[in-house]
Amino acid sequence: MKLLDELVDAFLNGNDNDMSYVLNRRTGEILLDAPEFITGEPGIDWDDEEVAADLVMIPNVTSSEMYDVMVNFAKKQSDPIKLHLINVLNRNKPFRFFKEMINELGIENHWYQYEQDYAMCRMTEWLEEFSEIEDSNKVI
Repeated sequence: MKLLDELVDAFLNGNDNDMSYVLNRRTGEILLDAPEFITGEPGIDWDDEEVAADLVMIPNVTSSEMYDVMVNFAKKQSDPIKLHLINVLNRNKPFRFFKEMINELGIENHWYQYEQDYAMCRMTEWLEEFSEIEDSNKVI
C-alpha cells in the first residue's frame, strides 16, 4: 500500500481519543500510538527526544469537517437524492441517518469514492504543507 493510501486510512479512521496515527518522517512508516492495553505493545515514548524527533502526528478528520463533506456531497446529487440527504443531515444523528440513506438510495459506492477523493486531497495538501515546513527548517 502506498504511503498516501495509508495516510488516507489514518485520516479517516483516526478519530479515537485513545489512539492516534503518527508518521515516521525518516522511514515513511505509519505507526499507531495507543495504550498498551489496546495494542499489546507499548505506546510511543514521546519523552524520548531521539524517537520523537522523527515523528509527526497525522491529522484526522473532525466530525464537523466530515459533516461539511456530507453536505457538499449531497449538494452535488440530483434534486430528489439531494433532498433526501439534506433532510437526514438536518435531523438528530445525521451521520447514522446519512449512512442509512445512502444505502437505501443505492449510492454508497459514489459516497465512499467521494469521501476517499476528499481525504486524498486533504492528505496530499498536508504532505505538501509538511514538506514546505521541513524545507524551511533546513539549515543551508
